[in-house]
Amino acid sequence: MKQIKTLIFYTTLLSHSRASAFNLRQQRSRPCRATSSVEASQTSDLVEISSAPPSNSRWATHALLFSSWTDGVVPNPAAKSFLRYSILNKLLKDHVVEKEDGLETSVKFSPCNGPNVDALNNLEAADNLSERGKEFSFETFDAAVRNEVDSWAKETLHYICTDSREVTVKLLYIPTAMYALNPKSSNTPGKQRQRARADGKKRRTQVLNLMSTLLSAESSENLSFQTITLDLDDDSLKQPEGPDNSQFPKDGKEALSSWDPTVIYVEGGNTFWLQHCIDKGEYSQLIIDACTGESGSVYCGKSAGAIVAGDDVSTATWKGWDDPTVVPNRETYDDWIGTKGFQFSESLSYFPHMSDDWIELVNGKVKGQKCNNTCCLREEEVCCIKGENKKTFVVSAAPEC
Repeated sequence: MKQIKTLIFYTTLLSHSRASAFNLRQQRSRPCRATSSVEASQTSDLVEISSAPPSNSRWATHALLFSSWTDGVVPNPAAKSFLRYSILNKLLKDHVVEKEDGLETSVKFSPCNGPNVDALNNLEAADNLSERGKEFSFETFDAAVRNEVDSWAKETLHYICTDSREVTVKLLYIPTAMYALNPKSSNTPGKQRQRARADGKKRRTQVLNLMSTLLSAESSENLSFQTITLDLDDDSLKQPEGPDNSQFPKDGKEALSSWDPTVIYVEGGNTFWLQHCIDKGEYSQLIIDACTGESGSVYCGKSAGAIVAGDDVSTATWKGWDDPTVVPNRETYDDWIGTKGFQFSESLSYFPHMSDDWIELVNGKVKGQKCNNTCCLREEEVCCIKGENKKTFVVSAAPEC
């Protein structure tokens, strides 16, 4: 029997006071409890860690941030439910846009006939599904009530597949962080890159397989999958997979814009190398534009991919795991202080691979920081962002009893 458990650590600046570290433990529908420091892990069910922010903040449409795919997402029913919901929501929004464009075109060329009544009724059904999805709260993805999401998922995919000739789920996989060369390795740079690419393809296959599994129960013959790997270092696209008639982008800019991926997965590795390549290739705004808005792509960020999705990338300096010397002219940790990420959840930053061993370190790092909220993610935890409601919550699957 699996249960959902979660623990959030974050820091915040109190008005007109010194910054304090907070440890939130909140069971469903209970007020949060704050203390003056991060403490050892205790468990509860689901925890919501944000609500409506100022109107000028940025939110990803839907995102999942985590330390480990195999430990955080794969065994986590709530995370998988949210991932499926996010994918289907993206497909539904894209379907509505396509139908609206077609309806507008038909009216334009046949003004005397007016809009097609059947098409209007069809769009009304899509609007109803969309509104139902917006109403899902963070508790909806808990095991006790997740059948509501399951029912919505079946109806939504059935609607899309029945009303479309072809439905394509597109995965854009970005393994750049794991491509960073290790100057201390005994292997040549060529050998390191070769191994990293092979490992990346295996990991991409794992992601694609889970996506396929999540949709398999409601799938039909006109549902297909496409995937391609983008290296932000040199803007190269490799290892395209899909049906014979698949159309793939010609470069990274197109992959993030007109190709319109359903899911953008940013792999873990060296955070500094990843951020360097994002800046060098001017990808930041492209990724932000792709993952925000009414029908933004689902952003999945693992470890380094989670850090760059936050407000402040300098949490990557805390443990000393990542080597900054791989980036020319930014070879010390101090060079990365204050570096901004995608800011996909207002002012929240992320610290992956959290454990009790890092509690003292986290307390020391956050002390005195200004306006910085940090969500610490353990290996089994996933932070889910639901931008349409401006909500962020963390879910974690407990070990089997």
